[in-house]
Amino acid sequence: PVLRALFLEILASQGLATLLNVCFVQSLGASIPDDAVRAGWVGNFYALVNFISMTLQFGVLPSLIQVIEPKDLWRCIPLVSLACTSLQTFQEDPSLYIVSGSLLVMKVMEYSARRMLDEMVYVPLDFESRFVGKEIIGVFGYRLGKSLMSLSLSALTSAFGNFNLQQLSIFSDIAALAWAKTAWDLSSLVPT
Repeated sequence: PVLRALFLEILASQGLATLLNVCFVQSLGASIPDDAVRAGWVGNFYALVNFISMTLQFGVLPSLIQVIEPKDLWRCIPLVSLACTSLQTFQEDPSLYIVSGSLLVMKVMEYSARRMLDEMVYVPLDFESRFVGKEIIGVFGYRLGKSLMSLSLSALTSAFGNFNLQQLSIFSDIAALAWAKTAWDLSSLVPT
């Protein structure tokens, strides 16, 4: 049950990550038409994501995990992303900074806290469950979540035409709610 819940949580989080990335690319293309400037902006953006992730992973989370239960962190992480996607959704034309802020929060949480919490889920499991679970979830779960969301967006675009940034933001908010639900379900199975 724990591995199944983790698999579903990963599907939901990767679906949200894919949607936020689509919003980011669409907003970036509209805001910065020059390819060279846009490439520099993206490079700086991912450098900031990596710097914040490193700071959290090595400076903040080791102390924080001593005080906060892992199950509570599982519940909080998607709520932070939900707050960001909700802010993005309630704007008619979200700015590049708001859209990139939502993606930044998602990526930082994924690279720092989620990866650490994933490992903590495997610790109490037997060897076979850990080994097989990590292989299936690591190879299949992350890619399937992104692929399912990409296929869904392609099908919806074929059926209804292109979506504007606000419509994509609404989809992101729905995906963030799904992620919060699956993370809550997983957190109830994680030992303290």
